Amino acid sequence: MRFWVMKSLLAAPLLAALVTTALTSASVPSACAASDDRKAAQAADDILATLRALPGDRGDLEEGNSRRVCLRLGGDAIHSEAAWPMSAVIASKYTAGVEPGAAYNADTTGVLLGDGPRGMEPTPFVQALMAAGVVRRVPVTWVVHTTHPGTPTAAQLGLHDLDDSSEPRPSEPPPANVEATMRFDGDLFLGSGPEIVGHFEIPPDERGRIGAVSIPPLLGTTSPPSGVTSASRYCYALAPQRVLEYGPLQTIEPGHQRITVAVLMTPEQVPGWASDPRVLEVFALQFIRPQQVFLATFDNFGDGWKKFGLTFAKDLAETGHYVGE
Repeated sequence: MRFWVMKSLLAAPLLAALVTTALTSASVPSACAASDDRKAAQAADDILATLRALPGDRGDLEEGNSRRVCLRLGGDAIHSEAAWPMSAVIASKYTAGVEPGAAYNADTTGVLLGDGPRGMEPTPFVQALMAAGVVRRVPVTWVVHTTHPGTPTAAQLGLHDLDDSSEPRPSEPPPANVEATMRFDGDLFLGSGPEIVGHFEIPPDERGRIGAVSIPPLLGTTSPPSGVTSASRYCYALAPQRVLEYGPLQTIEPGHQRITVAVLMTPEQVPGWASDPRVLEVFALQFIRPQQVFLATFDNFGDGWKKFGLTFAKDLAETGHYVGE
């Protein structure tokens, strides 16, 4: 009995040491995991701050250099046609310009959303913008100057009377060009104001392409007003609100970290015409959402977080940290 008690007393410290060691060993991974979670949460917060600091008036969110997203306009959103019939300029070289007036001159600013002959009907999309008061019909006068060769005479063609036995007469000089100047009434659909200017645009690589709306030059020049642009898309800025979810913070190699985050974003400005069915039809499957989730993977090489070209959504699905709706 005395021996058993002594054995128990000797074993107790050893058991306590084993238990303490086991508990300590179990807490080490937990502590490391908690530390990793804190680092991942901090990285997600840093990315949120980075997104908030991006410009909202240029660039593209998907390219990682902006808070702005752009919606492509459908092909039937804007209609453009000449204000004069093709018969007026067929087989001729011609130049055309708009007479400067009170509503269209060198100081005019805005976005051209269609043009054509006087009284033309705007597209349903433009009608919606006109109903909202952000696009107006601007009447203009086009001046078209044509030049084409005159009709040559027989002598100018080197021909002579077949019954005339005399020597052929020398050819006359070619006929002079025939020039004409014509005037045609037309309409421009010009958008203006903060809901239009800076939002409707055409990317630089699309300017001058076939199908793009040409901005009418002013008479006597080859240039349109510098403040008038055309449009093939609508762009608007998003405001990052908060992080919804983030994945594990990964070390790809020394000095290179990577993480995937989901951020709730809302439009800075929603125009009143955004919900008009005629506008929604033009944007097709795209529309201005009151809220949207931006999901992206970011890299950090020691110089701040930058959007990676691919998004690893699997990181969120497997080990993501859900923050909230």
